[in-house]
Amino acid sequence: MTTQLQIAVLGAGYVGSAVAREAAAHGHAVWAVRRNAPEIGARDGITWLHGDLTTAPIDGLPARLDAVVLTVAPSRGTDGYDSTYPPAARAAVTIACERSARALVYTSSTGVYGGRDGAWVTEASPRLGAGESNAALIAAEDILLSAPVPSVTVLRVAGIYGPGRDPRGRMRNASALAQRGEYWTNLAQRDDIVAAVLHAVQLPAGSRSLNVSDGTPEQAATVARWLIRLEGGDPDELQFGNEAQRSRNDQRVSNDALVATGWLPRYPSFREGFASGL
Repeated sequence: MTTQLQIAVLGAGYVGSAVAREAAAHGHAVWAVRRNAPEIGARDGITWLHGDLTTAPIDGLPARLDAVVLTVAPSRGTDGYDSTYPPAARAAVTIACERSARALVYTSSTGVYGGRDGAWVTEASPRLGAGESNAALIAAEDILLSAPVPSVTVLRVAGIYGPGRDPRGRMRNASALAQRGEYWTNLAQRDDIVAAVLHAVQLPAGSRSLNVSDGTPEQAATVARWLIRLEGGDPDELQFGNEAQRSRNDQRVSNDALVATGWLPRYPSFREGFASGL
């Protein structure tokens, strides 16, 4: 992005705070809203604001914004998905409309597709994900996609990993993997997600959904064997079990549509991402 933009990041947690930092590093004016802001006021090009999108209006945002980014997540053990995602989506639409924002970007999840027994899914695939969390994510998507904002992008993000969020311990625990590790995993490194968000801010007018993943699905057992081999162990000694438990997201996620818009992952598979340091 070459033109300085005014960007609000709503729900600046693990992904959102990284979006705010990257946008500020590129010279954009950023307002980052979260329930527990690290420090109120301006710092390193970011104006941090306390606020809860689900309960009250947000004070301190500028009168005009170029883009609104929604990366909200429920608090562990306190807020349910249904009481977080749809209300936050409605608040984001209100903020974007009141401040004449051109772009509205929302980070959803590939979990909305549900398990497909290893089949490929694209943005045209039906959203079959069951349960409270997916129902809330789908409801929020619908609110955003119908918003009267020139450019609306719903980013359906695969399994997130990166600094401070290391899945390797879970993935190498062969005996705990569902269905003997014979299910497909889809991952997205946080830096690639951040790049996708800032890329989406610049997309032309229209409403769209785009999958964010590295585009290289792997079976969980393959990841476990690779990790053990990397550490000097013998993959043949891994004991896979837990056959009765089924994975809820056994599918292969295509990122072709996002790539077609000009985005490319820095980490095109878990191998590069895990080797980058977490």
